[in-house]
Amino acid sequence: MIRTRFAPSPTGYLHIGGARTALFNYLFAKRNGGTFILRIEDTDLERSKIEYEKEIINDLKWLRLEWDEGPDVGGSYGPYRQSERSELYTKELNKLIDKGMVYECYCTEEELEIQRKLQLKEKKPPLYDRRCLKLTDKKKQEYISQGRKPSYRFMIPHKFLEYVDLIHGKMNVDTSLISDPIIVKSNGIPTYNFACVVDDYYMGITHVIRGDEHLDNTPRQILIFEALGYNYPHYAHIPMILAPDRTKLSKRHGATSVRELKDMGFVPEAVINYISLLGWSPKENREIFNIREIIERFDFDHILDHPAVYDIEKMKWFNHYYISNILTSEEIIGYLKLLGIDVNVNIMKYKQIVDFEKSRVYLLHEFAEVFNIINTNFTEYDLSDKSVSEFVNILKTIYDDLSAIDLSSVQAVKDGLKLIQQKHGLKTPDLYKPLRLALTNKLEGVELPKLIYLMEKENLLKKVKNFIDFVDKKSRV
Repeated sequence: MIRTRFAPSPTGYLHIGGARTALFNYLFAKRNGGTFILRIEDTDLERSKIEYEKEIINDLKWLRLEWDEGPDVGGSYGPYRQSERSELYTKELNKLIDKGMVYECYCTEEELEIQRKLQLKEKKPPLYDRRCLKLTDKKKQEYISQGRKPSYRFMIPHKFLEYVDLIHGKMNVDTSLISDPIIVKSNGIPTYNFACVVDDYYMGITHVIRGDEHLDNTPRQILIFEALGYNYPHYAHIPMILAPDRTKLSKRHGATSVRELKDMGFVPEAVINYISLLGWSPKENREIFNIREIIERFDFDHILDHPAVYDIEKMKWFNHYYISNILTSEEIIGYLKLLGIDVNVNIMKYKQIVDFEKSRVYLLHEFAEVFNIINTNFTEYDLSDKSVSEFVNILKTIYDDLSAIDLSSVQAVKDGLKLIQQKHGLKTPDLYKPLRLALTNKLEGVELPKLIYLMEKENLLKKVKNFIDFVDKKSRV
């Protein structure tokens, strides 16, 4: 049976790249009737935090990427946090020691850095020179008396390694160019390359799907698998995600974590659809796919072998499409609640706003902005438009007519505004611009008849009068 895993390190929030890795592992498992596992790699004691783990789990659940085994649901291959698997790592380390594949290293960071700089100066590859490989017991005791604690290095067997990457094809590596990696640090904590191998074997992982940045780790891990006498899993390295300017993705390119996207007002369906297309191309003349359709189409043959480009503006388009065409008003209301927006303050008004505005909105917060505009009595107005004085004169002229306008439906409001135009000989922009500025403090936004329909008559008249009074007061100063 296919078994895949997503193994985040809880040292920060879930990055968009991590979310895509989780998604691809989920898709491949579900496409093949397999098992998707969540494993927490929390061996970085200084940076790992339980709050990050909770946020990662919450974000994955928000994306609807439910796992079959993991720290919160259990399973037959647990525990699912590396910090709880130390006995297993010790057992596997001892196997390698007994086989003569591991040796103690007492080198300090300073000594290693001096060696690295010297090799670079001599234009040699910066490889560990195995100076600790054949230390005498006397030398070891000397180091120990200095307060040094040994780390453990895996001795890379020098050969030409061949393996197949399911995306990049046949890979050939000269392992003599790989430095002996530390697999257990001096504090007894296993490093990524060692813990990952042990966990993948004992959890029965059949396919490791991860980002291109791990390509260099793969030969080391395969060699450790072989040294332990275990078969290694299939590897598939998915393309990196770059910013629109083809540089490394960072915060300067906009929201790069799932938490940020959620807070901005994205919906999970849109995020999943968009990130599925970052490096995967189903070769169909369409972009909108629900999760079931993506699962049915997902395979490695359609994963690209070159970097994908992340464009948050494009993702906003996906979000707009889902809000306006796919999600029901009830689902949108539910997402507004998840955002912490108090829709219950006037649930009927919010439902009306969602129904009216879903064809125009790109981010969920825009619904709340409309609600706030309706219920805010402005104390300051933007008077930068040169026609403000003319606007006030028009509003004074039509004020009494507004008090008689019928607010029973949007069509009734449209008809009422049309009658006011005809009575005073006003073109549509001549009436709509002053009203919109008075009601919203903006010159564009919600369709005006819909906005007026959503207001109480008293609120409508009060906003118009406030604007008139504000402009008159400013003109006297």
